[in-house]
Order: sequence, then structure tokens, then C-alpha cells
Amino acid sequence: MRKTLIICFLLLTMVVLWAKADSEVDYTDPAELKNLIESQDREYFLIDVRTPSEYDSGYIPTAVNIPFDVLADYLPTEHKEALIIVYCRSGNRSSIAYNTLADLGFENVVDFGGISRWQHELMLPEKSAANN
Repeated sequence: MRKTLIICFLLLTMVVLWAKADSEVDYTDPAELKNLIESQDREYFLIDVRTPSEYDSGYIPTAVNIPFDVLADYLPTEHKEALIIVYCRSGNRSSIAYNTLADLGFENVVDFGGISRWQHELMLPEKSAANN
């Protein structure tokens, strides 16, 4: 019985330390977001909540486009504990997207703010052969 309690305590301690260490990473910091994208150390969803034409003009690597006004209908995941990072042009729509996801019960949402904060290369959609 005592061994079981010690094991449970150790496991609980490890989980708490892992959660604390993870929560200390500030993904609103462009350098931390870049590290996340490059390291692929954990699963995340980077959501560009701008319009499709804005997205087509350049987006942060790995981002998918789900405009803020349809986000509730096209959720990137059903897992409420998933790391979801949202951004837009200036920070207004990403703030709305953040609140939408929080209201839906998502627990790990980050509002990166405006894409202008990203000081690294942007991606452009690949042109299909039909468009050439």
C-alpha cells in the first residue's frame, strides 16, 4: 500500500511539473512560436483567423485558415485541452477567436495577436497546375 502511494505521489508530481513547465512557455512571444514551429516537440494548432484572401497573401508556417466568423463551426480539434494559437492582421479578430474558443470550453488557447508581430518568413500558398 505504501509503495502504491509513493508511486502515485511521484506520478502526480511529474504531471504537475510538466504542466507548470509547459504553461511557462509564452507563445505570444514570436521567438517562442518560431521555436514551437521548428521543433515540432508537441502537437498544436496554429489558426489564421483572417479572410482567405488575407491568408493567401502570406501566413505563418504551419497555419491553417479558419476565419474567425466561422471558427465555431469548423473547429480545428475536438480535444478541449489541445494547444490552439490564433492570430489575425491586427489582433482584433484573434481576440474574438480566443473568446469563442474559450467559451466553447477550450482550455489552452493563445492569442498571438497580429501577424505583423511575426518577423520571420511568411508562407505563400502553392499554385496548382490548373492556375498556371
